[in-house]
Amino acid sequence: MREKLILVLPTRSTFMRMDFDLLAEEFAVTEVNLEQDRSRIAYLKGIFRALKVIRKSRDCRRILVWFADYHAAPVALLSRFLKKSCYVFIGGYDAVCYPELSYGVYFSRFRGSCARLALKNCACIIANHVALLSSLNTYYEPQGHTDGVYKMIPGLGTPGIVIHNAIAAAPPSDLTSQRDRQVLTVGSTPRLQDFYNKGFDLLAAVAKRRPDLKFVFAGIRDSWRAELNRLFQLDKLENLTVLPGLPHAEMLDLMRRSAVYAQPSISEGMPNALMEAMLMGCVPVGSNVAGIPTVIGEHGFVIAKRDDQLLESALDQALAAEPDRRAISDSITDRFNWEIRQEKLLRLLLA
Repeated sequence: MREKLILVLPTRSTFMRMDFDLLAEEFAVTEVNLEQDRSRIAYLKGIFRALKVIRKSRDCRRILVWFADYHAAPVALLSRFLKKSCYVFIGGYDAVCYPELSYGVYFSRFRGSCARLALKNCACIIANHVALLSSLNTYYEPQGHTDGVYKMIPGLGTPGIVIHNAIAAAPPSDLTSQRDRQVLTVGSTPRLQDFYNKGFDLLAAVAKRRPDLKFVFAGIRDSWRAELNRLFQLDKLENLTVLPGLPHAEMLDLMRRSAVYAQPSISEGMPNALMEAMLMGCVPVGSNVAGIPTVIGEHGFVIAKRDDQLLESALDQALAAEPDRRAISDSITDRFNWEIRQEKLLRLLLA
């Protein structure tokens, strides 16, 4: 009989659902979806449901939970009380604090307290990049902006391990087709400040100066369009196409048709959108933040500091390049594949 394991997910995002699939090859996995994206009431009910499942699963010794947030604190505390091992995945938002952007779990006193309780009472912290454990963000602040859970929580003694995200999508069979000479950027914007965090504001500044370049912004919520038009006059830029969030298959097709992908974020973990864009053969341009340079590797351009002129120069270089798009795609499948993540997770859980 296979060992039982409980996996608590805030939502069924693609990368979290992949963890269920790869763990299910070795364990009998019970998934608890908290439905955080549905409503606050559904999320709260989901937390109580997770606690009930953990309490009743007497023969289950291991609990895995994605993200150190509201839900992780009661899960970790109950697991510890029942003498079960709890492992908390951190992904980016739960490892930083940017008050001026109202960004990061630790910006909120209550959410920060929940994250601290979870990380102090779990058996192990699983980060998708080492920067989420401890780092300085010199891209955003020359003197270095403090990031990482060990910086956010002084005296935190819980051990941490780095296991990179893996890619679930398959590479396209044809990467040589003619591409649109455009710069694509994808980023969710549940809050207006996310427009700045994802670097859309820098790209808008470049677009204003460079009518000869074509830009596509994907993931911009319709509720922010009026305010963003007021601030940045996006609607007056004939070389800019603004799109809302798209279904995953449509997003991958847009990446496959684009020449360059830009990720000039202020704060990130190990961005799956960047990985998928490179898988689709895009030449990447990104900020020197957390996992972005790690993903880009030797196949693109990394910006040292947050400056729209530096970004413009890097975009020009990327558009002028004659890339080996198959090599770009293969670099993702070689370094960030299912088998590598599965092997490292199983090595941790079966030790």
